[in-house]
Amino acid sequence: MLLLEVSDRPLRLRVGALGELTFEPGYYAYVGSARRGLAPRLRRHLRRKAKKMRWHVDYLRRGAEPVAAAAWTGRRADECALSRSVAALCAGSVPRFGSSDCRCPSHLHYFPRDPRPRLRRLPTPC
Repeated sequence: MLLLEVSDRPLRLRVGALGELTFEPGYYAYVGSARRGLAPRLRRHLRRKAKKMRWHVDYLRRGAEPVAAAAWTGRRADECALSRSVAALCAGSVPRFGSSDCRCPSHLHYFPRDPRPRLRRLPTPC
């Protein structure tokens, strides 16, 4: 999970096939998998250098700052279970964001205030 912050004012971005989206100031928890390796995926998402836009979260990184990352191990289905657990705590989710390869409504969840104390209490999905 990658926790990103949009600070100060709403952020408008074109996010691939999702089109133009507005991200309100606050925190966004992105739940994704790193099937080809966690360390390279985190490095990619944490660096500021321009990169090819491959995943929805790449677009969000253009205007949001990473503030925390956490990892769980498990099966592919566990990513969706974790996303559902985060969704149960959040103020809202961005429809279809990060979930084009599954049936989840979203893998990006919005919190108006820092959610780290609440997210730390999530059970591990495996």
